[in-house]
Amino acid sequence: MPKNMAIRSPESHANSLAYDAECQSALTDRLESLLDDAQAAGWDRTKAAAALMYLSAKRLRSSAD
Repeated sequence: MPKNMAIRSPESHANSLAYDAECQSALTDRLESLLDDAQAAGWDRTKAAAALMYLSAKRLRSSAD
């Protein structure tokens, strides 16, 4: 899998019902690649996924302030 995978642009408007699912789909390959890299570096895949969830939530919280 290529390391510099482009993330495709949205086709739906941000307020569209399809937007969130489209975004998740667009990010899936990159996320899997990141988790593969973390696991190859010796990190537990589940713990790495949990760390990404924490970092994402933290970013959301800081942008809401």
